[in-house]
Amino acid sequence: MTSLPALPSRIAVPELGFLHCDRALRTLPGRRWTLAGTLERDQRPVVAKLFLAGRQARRHFEREWHGFEALHRRGIAAPDVLYAGALDEPPGWLVLTAWLPGTGADALAEAALPAVLRAVASHHAAGVEQRDAHLANFLVRSGVAFTLDGAGIRTSAQPLPARRALGNLALWLAQFPPAVDERMGEWCALYGAIARPLPRDDLQRQVERARCRREARHMDKALRSCTAFEARRTLRRLQVLDRRDDTPAMRAWLAAPDAPLESLSADWLKRGNSASVVRVDIDGRPRVIKRYNLKTFGHWLRRCWRPSRAWHSWRNAQRLVLWGLPTPRPVALLESRFGWLRGRAFYLSEHVPGEPLGAALAAADPGRREALLDRLCALLRDLRRLNLSHGDLKATNLLVDQDDNLMLLDLDALRRHRRRLAFERAFARDLARLRANWADWPALLTELDQALTDAGLAP
Repeated sequence: MTSLPALPSRIAVPELGFLHCDRALRTLPGRRWTLAGTLERDQRPVVAKLFLAGRQARRHFEREWHGFEALHRRGIAAPDVLYAGALDEPPGWLVLTAWLPGTGADALAEAALPAVLRAVASHHAAGVEQRDAHLANFLVRSGVAFTLDGAGIRTSAQPLPARRALGNLALWLAQFPPAVDERMGEWCALYGAIARPLPRDDLQRQVERARCRREARHMDKALRSCTAFEARRTLRRLQVLDRRDDTPAMRAWLAAPDAPLESLSADWLKRGNSASVVRVDIDGRPRVIKRYNLKTFGHWLRRCWRPSRAWHSWRNAQRLVLWGLPTPRPVALLESRFGWLRGRAFYLSEHVPGEPLGAALAAADPGRREALLDRLCALLRDLRRLNLSHGDLKATNLLVDQDDNLMLLDLDALRRHRRRLAFERAFARDLARLRANWADWPALLTELDQALTDAGLAP
């Protein structure tokens, strides 16, 4: 048996009686299921990691169990193991740990960084390397990060050598938004107070490389079926959907994507030759459909060999979401195809109510205008840290939402540059396009230039 039993489920655990599992916390199909539950004898909350019978299930189980043993021997904060052994029904192996109250480091995001750094430094000083760099593998309680995953643990008798420690620490720092780099000296000092000191510049370079690798893996997952997405490829279409939005109404739109644009009551946001944009409600939630049109046969012939603009928009939106940069959440990608040749394409995202940055600045008082320019500069700094150029940074592609947060729109030309010189040229073009929005408003242009200079972004 290699599939998860239906939940809720009642499992007999040797020596502990019955375990009642009611919800899945994480699944790795064919490998591991992490479930929340309670022991019936005392109603104690627990976490069950099930490794159901398969060719490699026992090996994965032993890695998990031995990893927790190694953590406990070294005095590293981790949940207590209540049971580790075989199961009769379902056939397989179980690692049962105590449930720890607290908040996942992934939910705390940047606020969890000091606790995570202290935990990683303690790992390295004790000769432990956690290779599965994922914030969900830490739980933070009262400023202490508990290690929740034993399978990714590798140990040695001595503290980690500097080179391995540097690479592993970079993996963890790469899980956080690029804005944390401004405090890299602080993170080095925090780590060095527990483990060996590490050179700041070397760490910064390793973090940038780790971010590139992490991004590449994420972009690959965004186009195939995984925990977060469902992807379907046929000779006639490519379809990718965020699983959170997998509903009958969404399936109905995917089956007939043109219908909302052909409706007489369509809420048009843009009606152009190259792209048509409408606002729709799906499942009672506002969405934006952007259809990339093919104007002529010659236009199709030029575009059919290349990934569609919708494909680029989807990937770039996933890129921004990964790094915590503001953009409406991507929901679905749809490409019509004839074999390898691409036709019309659709990009579906959440609708964020708001107004273009130009209109917001025109109506703003001096205090609000200064705050908006500060947020614009913060967004530009993050793009620069990631070597990202937008390609069309006009004011209508910067949306101010109801909380005065900036959202980046129209992502099909956004690009990550491998060479710094190429990025600097593209970024300079972005800034020139941004400044051109207010060429007829000298007072605001002066304020923008001053904000860019103060932020170290002036061309």
